[in-house]
Amino acid sequence: MKLRRRLGIEWAGVALIGSLIVAALIYWNSLSGVDNLLYDRLSEYDRPEASEDILIIAVDEDSLTAFGKWPWSRDRHADLFTILADAKPKAIAFDILLSEPGYSEEDNNLAEAAAQIDNLFLPLHFVIPGSNGADFDVKEPIAPLKRAANDIGHVNLLFDRDGVVRRTSLCFGGIATEMDGEKMIWPHLMEQVYRGANGGNSAAFDRLDSCQQSLLIPYANRGSFSQISYTSVVNGEIPAAFLSDKIILVGASAQGLGDQHPVPLGDGGTMAGVEIMANMLGGIMADNFIMPVSVGTQIIFSLIPTWILLIGFWRWRPRTTIFVSFGLVAVILASSALLLSWKIWFAPGAALVGLALVYPVWGWRRLQATSDFMDDELKNYRSETLDIPVLQTSLGPVDLVTEQAEELAHAIKHMRDLRRFISDALTNLPDPMFITGLDSKVKFVNKLAQTGFEDGAQDLALDDMLARFVAPEDLNEVKDYLALDKQLREHDYIDFSSLSEQVFAMRRARVLSNEGELRGHIHYLADITEVANAAQEREEVLQLLSHDMRSPQAAILALLDGEDATDSNKRIERHARRTLALADNFVGLARIKSSEFSGEDILLSDLVIEANDSLWPLAKQRGIKSTVDDQSDGAFIIGEPSSLYRSFVNLIDNAVKYSPDNSKIAILLRNISLDQQLFVSVVITDQGNGIAEDMLDHLFERFASNDADSKGAVKGAGLGLNFVAAVIERHGGTIRAENVRDGGAQFTILLPLAPEPEEIDL
Repeated sequence: MKLRRRLGIEWAGVALIGSLIVAALIYWNSLSGVDNLLYDRLSEYDRPEASEDILIIAVDEDSLTAFGKWPWSRDRHADLFTILADAKPKAIAFDILLSEPGYSEEDNNLAEAAAQIDNLFLPLHFVIPGSNGADFDVKEPIAPLKRAANDIGHVNLLFDRDGVVRRTSLCFGGIATEMDGEKMIWPHLMEQVYRGANGGNSAAFDRLDSCQQSLLIPYANRGSFSQISYTSVVNGEIPAAFLSDKIILVGASAQGLGDQHPVPLGDGGTMAGVEIMANMLGGIMADNFIMPVSVGTQIIFSLIPTWILLIGFWRWRPRTTIFVSFGLVAVILASSALLLSWKIWFAPGAALVGLALVYPVWGWRRLQATSDFMDDELKNYRSETLDIPVLQTSLGPVDLVTEQAEELAHAIKHMRDLRRFISDALTNLPDPMFITGLDSKVKFVNKLAQTGFEDGAQDLALDDMLARFVAPEDLNEVKDYLALDKQLREHDYIDFSSLSEQVFAMRRARVLSNEGELRGHIHYLADITEVANAAQEREEVLQLLSHDMRSPQAAILALLDGEDATDSNKRIERHARRTLALADNFVGLARIKSSEFSGEDILLSDLVIEANDSLWPLAKQRGIKSTVDDQSDGAFIIGEPSSLYRSFVNLIDNAVKYSPDNSKIAILLRNISLDQQLFVSVVITDQGNGIAEDMLDHLFERFASNDADSKGAVKGAGLGLNFVAAVIERHGGTIRAENVRDGGAQFTILLPLAPEPEEIDL
């Protein structure tokens, strides 16, 4: 339990720390480099096809050669707009920023040419941070051109930490800038083109939760989109039919114009901004943007393999765990690739780091906890090992853990030897013995308990074991004894006869673990056949004393009744009565020690009065007056009437015997409380010479007697008061003898008051 508790704490710590690290890596995007690398490699296997409806008119190197260095005159763009207006394409995105006014005549000519085109969309861009503390500034096209266009859209690119353009946002704003009391949202230029060509929002735009949500661009292979030179269009080399019904993107592709950006393609080159826009428009049209999972979902998915491994630590062997770990790595990568084919991106980096983190950390902590536990247990083992004849081999110099493992192996060998030692000792016990588990199945038997069981006794049910061993007439009593295992009993054993007519005393003891938990029971059968025979003989002797020896004495007394009261007859009568008293006291003592207490409700005052009345003839003969003063208010006790009656007869008889003629004997009954417990007190006081001082401490011992002051006809033998003391103790009471100041002896008996009927435990 100690190791399990330690490992549980260590496991919880590893699980908590590992989970927090995984969550933190995802929250702060700390593994973006690894995740982006994996994304780039996986996306190579599923490139989309370029849309044939998209045509790029590129300001390429040939165009710069033909028309001179950049920027060109705006009349040059007006010529392009005029040609495109005649071709009637679906929509045109002019991805060239014209936010600064030029010559007014050229600006007006450009605006007039733009006005001839249906579905012309122009770019705007944002300067971040903005001026005067603003989050950003908006750079729109010049006013005449903006009025001529159908709409404008932003063309800002999103760069990952490695500078690669993998993502885009289909809108911008909605948070930091307000116009006319409303928050402004600028759709992306490609979203505006889609709306112009299709008459409504794209499905991807409608699914956006906010403009801050980014989407991964599904890049086609480089050069997949149709592209023609700006010069070719302006020079009339491209037929109008080729331009008709196309979505045309006009932008720079020449290397020297600075509109080249890294993209996640395998060749590692850059891509012109207009081609990036073409890929974005293709994603909008095909609705095949790759959606990154949310941060919360990313954390949950990343923790699943980590927790599978954490839970497996409790169930699998180390060999299985390492195989499962590699399997989980493969599953994570395969799941990420599969989800990517479904246009969902799950970044696997954090999940892989989680596996790579918890496996060695848990291995380290488990090894440390196990090592500490073995060290502690081996120290306890060395301090508690029984001194039995076993051989210990010396250990050579090795590392700590190996040394502990070797010492543990020796300890296990020592425990095997100890187990064999104990097993041999139990097997050869001189009496039958067997051990049962919590399932009441026999787990171990020694030779004597095994005798006669040809089919063996292991795993035999306890009831079957008893049925094979205990005589049928005693079987139920033995089962009742075993059922009282958790209750207090006056005797901790039970006698029974076996099928072989032997007599056994059965003892049952609990088998407890080192932590005190019940593991089973030991049943030990002591052969008491000789003791039982002796007890039977003792009972026969008691019967002899009780009946055969008393009967002649009773016959003698009967013969003397009515005869002349001669001196000889009186002496015969005294000796007969003395013999009867000796027999009664001796038999009473013997029966008390050999029988269990069996009490009943007794009105004590009636019992004392009856005992006093029985001695009235003897007291009257000597002129002694014995009175009972009952102040107990009808107190009841739990007692055995016959033994209590004889006890009070003995006490009152002693009072009469040691009292002078014509004296008084006082018997007082009253209720008292001692230590919050109620008792009935019986005080018997005579007017004799008292008890000799040297006898007070030995008065209730067997054969203690001093008849020097006896005035009675029968002398004592020292068994009467010993019998009284045994009876009072059997009833849970006390008796005390003392001399009173004015002369005479006083006996005080305290007996527990019987509980009220509602207080009796049923």
